[in-house]
Amino acid sequence: MTTVAALNTIDPYLPSAAKPWNAARVRHVYNRLGFGASLAQVNAGLAMTPDALIDSLLDSVVDAADPVPPYWSEYSSDDYNEQPNEDLVFIHKEEFAGRWIREMMESETAVRAKIALFWSNHFVTQEEIYFCNSFMWSYYNLLHKQALGNFRTFTEEMGIEPAMLAYLNGTQNFADEPNENYARELMELFTMGENNGYTQDDVAEVARALTGWQINYNCGPDVYFIPDNHDDGQKTIFGQMGSWNYDDVHELIFTLRATQTANYICEKIYKHFVHDELNTEIVAAMAATFQDNNWELAPVFRLLFKSEHFFEARFINAKIKSPLEVFTTLTHAIGATGEEEITEDATYTTAFYAFRLGQYVFNPVDVAGWPGQRAWLNENTMTNRWNFGTNFLYGFLGESDTVREKMRQLAIDLTSAEETDPEVVTAALVAHFMNTELDLSNIQAATSYFIGEVPLNYFEDGTWSLYYNEVPDQIMNLLYYMLRLPEWQLG
Repeated sequence: MTTVAALNTIDPYLPSAAKPWNAARVRHVYNRLGFGASLAQVNAGLAMTPDALIDSLLDSVVDAADPVPPYWSEYSSDDYNEQPNEDLVFIHKEEFAGRWIREMMESETAVRAKIALFWSNHFVTQEEIYFCNSFMWSYYNLLHKQALGNFRTFTEEMGIEPAMLAYLNGTQNFADEPNENYARELMELFTMGENNGYTQDDVAEVARALTGWQINYNCGPDVYFIPDNHDDGQKTIFGQMGSWNYDDVHELIFTLRATQTANYICEKIYKHFVHDELNTEIVAAMAATFQDNNWELAPVFRLLFKSEHFFEARFINAKIKSPLEVFTTLTHAIGATGEEEITEDATYTTAFYAFRLGQYVFNPVDVAGWPGQRAWLNENTMTNRWNFGTNFLYGFLGESDTVREKMRQLAIDLTSAEETDPEVVTAALVAHFMNTELDLSNIQAATSYFIGEVPLNYFEDGTWSLYYNEVPDQIMNLLYYMLRLPEWQLG
């Protein structure tokens, strides 16, 4: 007999009567690895094994082609200065932020967009500090190419990204005047964790080893090494003496501090994708897999997302949605993920609303990133979540005849074309959009919103059906109610 305790392990999840493979768990996968799921994705997931679904989603990232560069990807300041439109640099920046948000909203690209967003909150830079579109593109490109790649390679390449060199003062790190900013964050935030296996002396010595790298101050894409700016003297790092350089620093970190690095990175992955409260046994198993696979990320993600532990009921709807998730999960749940629904206005509006709620793409709040979870919520942001969500619902989704009909079809597919009980329809829509069941009083209130101004006798005498003209408006009224529930903020 399998005990409850035994289920809470890193072992593969095997569906059972006590822990079934159901729509709630499929949506849980998509909420954490993406930005929500359409009914078609839920049904397709139910037809697969949990193992196969996880593999298909992660394989979509591993096998993805490299991002296509925008035509301005190598524009320097001079290139922009030669353009007749002096606002073009801002237009390109806005368009590119919209491109990333579009990828979050599209079903085919959502998983990589989600994981890349996570890494942007780990290897933090701020575009408003380095202010260069070619740097922004190069940084975005690396986040996506290495989203499930080799973490050591990821770290080595990130340190000489022009955005990172500019943001953390690598360009001001000279042999005769070392700058410690990047050296400190490399160990404290990017690999080992705060005060976890290094000293202030190590910070100073690592800074010396990293000297010599430079960017094009004219916002060109070039990064180059200047030997005369590099300190080639003896340095002592982690108690080891040598004339260490950039490559040596990473060799030292990923060999002499491998345990600290593996644990710290796996803790961050766990906290972001599972729960803020760490399970040290699960993290330890992830960290062992990380090291055993020579810092490859994909095996760690497969281990975690296929585990009994990940599918525990207590982790479903246990994360507070980020501002971007507030809007993108709505479009995914409706199935409004095509070009017709994801308009340029929709992506710009999502970017603006997320910014107003504290999540500005390419600009986390500081070098430590967005803290997430409860930090997303306060009196002002809650009110704005309601207001912006309403504007998004009625101003964009509700204005599209295509989206309106998708809402109607969703209700039909969740119940049946013959269903005429408004409470049954309401309960099915609530379960789909919120991945939970509401108590009786909330279901009754939700049903009242769904009924709206439709005369009650219409539901009894056969006048009303899911083909009734006002059904899309009824669903939007229901969503208006759901957007204001505490449960809506969870995913």
